[in-house]
Amino acid sequence: MKKKTQTKTTDTITLPCGCSYEDKGWLLVRVYECERHKRKRTRKRPYRPKAECVRP
Repeated sequence: MKKKTQTKTTDTITLPCGCSYEDKGWLLVRVYECERHKRKRTRKRPYRPKAECVRP
């Protein structure tokens, strides 16, 4: 029985905005994040309380 060996190939994908991702088969790993997306991800959002459940 022949053993299957999987070679580890990682491709670097760069988006037009400047973000860089590393493709590891089924998983994309963020290597670098552009300022625009970093601000969107870390911006402070106002507090919104959960709506009360309305049941008869």
